[in-house]
Amino acid sequence: MLVPPSHLEFLDWPAVVDRLAAGAQSDRGREFCRALLPLENMEEARARGQWARELMDILVREGRMPSLAFPEIEPHLQLAQQGGVLGADEMSRIGAFCEIGATCRRFFARFAPGAGVHEAAGVWGLVAPLGEWGELARLARETFDASGEIRDSASPVLARLRRERDLLAARIREQAEALLLSEAYEPLLQDRFVTQRGDRFVLPVRASFKSMGMGIVHDTSRTGETVFIEPTALVELNNRLKVLELEIRHECRRILEELAALVAEAAPALRTDLARLGQLDFLVALARYGVACDGTLLTLVDGPELDLCDLRHPLLVLRARSEGFAVVANEVHLGGSLGAQLLVVSGPNAGGKTVFLKAVGLAVLSAHAGLPVPASARCRVGRFSAVLADIGDQQSVLGDLSTFSAHLANMAGILETVAATGGQPALVLCDELMAGTNPDQGAALARACLEAMAEGRALGVCTTHYDALKALADGDARFRNAGMEYDPENLRPTFRMREGLPGRSYALDIAGRMGLPVTVLARAQELVGAPSVGLETVLRDLELREASLAAQEAALAEARAEFEHQAEREKSATEALVKRERELAVKIRETIETSVKQAREQLREIVQTARNEAANKGVDRAVAAAREALARTAEAAREGLPEADPKLDLERLKKAWARRGFRGLKGEGVVAAGPVKPPPGKPMAAPAPEDEFAGVLKSRRNSIDVRGLRVDDALATVESRLDEALREGADAVFVIHGYGSGALRKAVREFLSLSPAVARQRPGQREEGGDGVTVAIVRG
Repeated sequence: MLVPPSHLEFLDWPAVVDRLAAGAQSDRGREFCRALLPLENMEEARARGQWARELMDILVREGRMPSLAFPEIEPHLQLAQQGGVLGADEMSRIGAFCEIGATCRRFFARFAPGAGVHEAAGVWGLVAPLGEWGELARLARETFDASGEIRDSASPVLARLRRERDLLAARIREQAEALLLSEAYEPLLQDRFVTQRGDRFVLPVRASFKSMGMGIVHDTSRTGETVFIEPTALVELNNRLKVLELEIRHECRRILEELAALVAEAAPALRTDLARLGQLDFLVALARYGVACDGTLLTLVDGPELDLCDLRHPLLVLRARSEGFAVVANEVHLGGSLGAQLLVVSGPNAGGKTVFLKAVGLAVLSAHAGLPVPASARCRVGRFSAVLADIGDQQSVLGDLSTFSAHLANMAGILETVAATGGQPALVLCDELMAGTNPDQGAALARACLEAMAEGRALGVCTTHYDALKALADGDARFRNAGMEYDPENLRPTFRMREGLPGRSYALDIAGRMGLPVTVLARAQELVGAPSVGLETVLRDLELREASLAAQEAALAEARAEFEHQAEREKSATEALVKRERELAVKIRETIETSVKQAREQLREIVQTARNEAANKGVDRAVAAAREALARTAEAAREGLPEADPKLDLERLKKAWARRGFRGLKGEGVVAAGPVKPPPGKPMAAPAPEDEFAGVLKSRRNSIDVRGLRVDDALATVESRLDEALREGADAVFVIHGYGSGALRKAVREFLSLSPAVARQRPGQREEGGDGVTVAIVRG
């Protein structure tokens, strides 16, 4: 993609990459950031964008990244490969680099494919090849102490030599101090202390005695009154000490040479890791920038297309985060199936046209560089042969160019490039095209330039105040109008762009609001002329009509929302009513079942009493008590029923209870009618007391299936089940024998009629299985 350097400056690209570089932590990462340019290869741009997307997800998820503030070690690698020796500072930097690489590898290993829920395959592919330099880092860390000296632990030989040196130095000092106290030296000494000159122990002697042959003179004081003499008795010991120092230096040199050899051997791999960590630091800076400006990676497509939604200028978004104001988002749709090639944007001064123009250019450049853009994830950016811009004041004193001349020179280059692109269109962004000259001639030139761009299949955005350019879209489908909104009541721009209508300049309106004399305004309107005033009037009427339509649309949306809310409330009320009716039915059924159960218990007690009393008299009393108990049961059941609600919609209730399930039944019931109230003065009839089958319901618990069994086996099974029913206090047993030839049914019924455990029996009703079932009432 061709983007002249000056055009990058027009679009604020240098400021963007500077802000990007501020997020890098290493010199190499910052160099990558400042060298960022759109890529020719779209696959490379997509791959870089995928890396940035993965790192943005990790940054948002984890809230942090590993440190990438690694030192630059390339000079040290070169020195080691050339046979040089690396000191403590160089090895410390190499060790720090190795440790940072290991930390990064451990951090991103958690996002490797298969390592967890959140994967970052692209980033892991970049980090995984980093070398394992644990031993080299350990040697760099443990070889030197805090002062940069080689530790004794670096070599057993070094440790031994240093021990010998320290012991010998202590012995020499002791002998020198003994000489200080001797009678022979006392009158000769200038001072009473032992010092060193040239790594040799010496004594301070008065200068007048230096020729007495006491030893070797190594130094004199500044005044010349003192000479430092190495006594003859110490020469041999000092020589041995000097030899040990030389051996220590040789051993230290050997250790440093070994370290340098290790570094030289690892240099190619370390250099590769250096490049990888630099690229990783650059990509992490992309992610930090993307998160900071609320950016996303735009979709790159092959065709000439520009589909941008919720677009904002990234530098404005970053500034808004620190200063706390909102940034207005805009959109633009050009090329491909979107229609027009060139968008003509008009509107008032300081209305946001130039910022919008730069935001469009930055979006395209960023998409082709793999850089996040503050826009919607739905955005699509096509392939362009070049991005060309003509923005700002390009006046040049040294080049002897006026503003208009500079624009003309730039536009000539743009048109030449557009014509030479051939099959791949360019993107052109022009601010105030052909401004700064005679309005009529400038408008004519601007229109001719735009038509030439359209002929060259270029896509682009042009801002203008020329009325002639605002009319382009009316007769040429290659152009589309857009206008920047302005709030005339508060005299401030809204920075919101509207496609479809040109924008007003608002010059006369603003002048009137700012206090310009009425006479001057009237004269200005006369001078402007009817065509210009008429166009402004038409645009104003269109704005008012659009505002009215927007208000109506908002009112309609509000009414629709209220309607949906009301419908939701009615739905909730209906569901609550159905729930209440279901709960009420459950309560009624439980009340009736409880009453029937109590009645059965009382009947059993009455029957038992009747058996114990005298035959006729006792039976009469028992029957009377039974009738009274059943009457009370019926009354209790009636009291458990709710009163009829005249407002209850029985049809709706039947639909809501279209199919209801009941405990003890395998099937489902259908509500055929609502609750029935007895006529006034007539109580609800109670079931006949002698109907011992009233309220008996068939269930799996009280049923026994003997179909397919031989008669003897079937009767034995029935007898066993009756015994269980007596022990459990069951009311009835349903014997399922089926139809067949009728032999099993006959045998079962004869057996039940003779069984002492059975009070009564009857064939099953249709819903109980018909004649294939026999119901036996168990004696209490």
